[in-house]
Amino acid sequence: MRIVLVCPPKVFASALTGVIDILNVANQVLGRSFFSWKIAALTSELEVVSSQGLKIQCDSTLADLQDYDAMIWVGAQYSGHSALWQQCMQVKEALRGLNDVHRHCRFHLAGCCGVAYLASTGLLDKHQITASWWLAPFFAKYFPHIDFKSDEIVFRSNDVYTAGAAHSYLHLILTFIGDRVGKEVAEQIASWLAIPQKYSNQNQFIRLSVLQDHSDKQVKAVQTLIDENLQDSLTLKRLAESVYMSERTLIRRFKQHVGLTPIDYVRLVRLEKSRYLLASSELSQEQIAYQVGYQDPQALARQFKKHFQMSMKAFRE
Repeated sequence: MRIVLVCPPKVFASALTGVIDILNVANQVLGRSFFSWKIAALTSELEVVSSQGLKIQCDSTLADLQDYDAMIWVGAQYSGHSALWQQCMQVKEALRGLNDVHRHCRFHLAGCCGVAYLASTGLLDKHQITASWWLAPFFAKYFPHIDFKSDEIVFRSNDVYTAGAAHSYLHLILTFIGDRVGKEVAEQIASWLAIPQKYSNQNQFIRLSVLQDHSDKQVKAVQTLIDENLQDSLTLKRLAESVYMSERTLIRRFKQHVGLTPIDYVRLVRLEKSRYLLASSELSQEQIAYQVGYQDPQALARQFKKHFQMSMKAFRE
C-alpha cells in the first residue's frame, strides 16, 4: 500500500515521524514491506521546517506523485483560528492545478489541524468527522456544513479517517492498519510500541477556559449566567431571554464561538463543577448533585461516568 504523508510548513514533527514509526513496525510485524511511504511537500521547496525548527527533507512535491492509495494530512503548529484559516487557503492554493490527483486517492487520514486542511479540499463535505475538541468553533465558523463530532478520538466515515489532537495519530494509524490488515496486527504494534489503550472520547480533555476565549460579549454574558446559576433551571428560553436574543440565534452564536449548543455547554459546566467538588470538598455525591443543578443524583452519576469514563466514587478515590 502506497502512502503519501503531506508535510505542511511548521509541521508537528512528532506526528510526522510517529506515523512513519508505526508504519515501519507494521511491516516488521507483517514480515514484508506491505506499507511504503513518501513525504511530500506542498510547494516546490523540499526542505520543510517543523514548528520547533527541525529541518525535514521531503522525498518529493505532491505534484510529482501519482498512483498512491492513501494520503495522510499531518497537522502543523496551531496559532489561532485566523492563522489556521490562512493555512487552509494555502493548502487549497497549493493543490490548484494538480488535476485533482488527491481526489482520486482512495483513503484520506488526518488529525488535528490536518483535518482542517483536508476540509479545505472539499473532500469532507459528505462525511462525519472529528478533530481536536478545541477546533469545534473553527469548524462551526469556516465549515458549518461539515458534521463535526468533537467528542470522538478517532472517527471513520467510509474511507476517510479523522482524529483529535496531535498524539491521536497513534490510534488514527492503528485504526487504519487494523482495517487494512487485521486487528491482531494493530494489537501487536500497540504492544511493541507500548501504545496505551485509546480513550473512548475527548470529553475529559475539554477545558472551559478555552471555550470562554472568544470575543462575543453576549455569548460570554450567557456563559457567566450559567457559571453563576448552576443550581437553577437553565432552560434555553431563559438563556436566550437574558441577552434579548431568539433561541435559534443563541444556538447559532454559541456553536460559532463555543462549538457547543447552550444546553450542551450547561451540561459540561455542571460536570466540570462536579469533578472540582469531588476533588476539593467532602460533600456527598447527593449534595454535589443538588449544588450543580441535578435534582436526581443518579442522573448526575450516569452523566459523570459517561463523560469522564469513570464513576464519581472511583474519581474521588
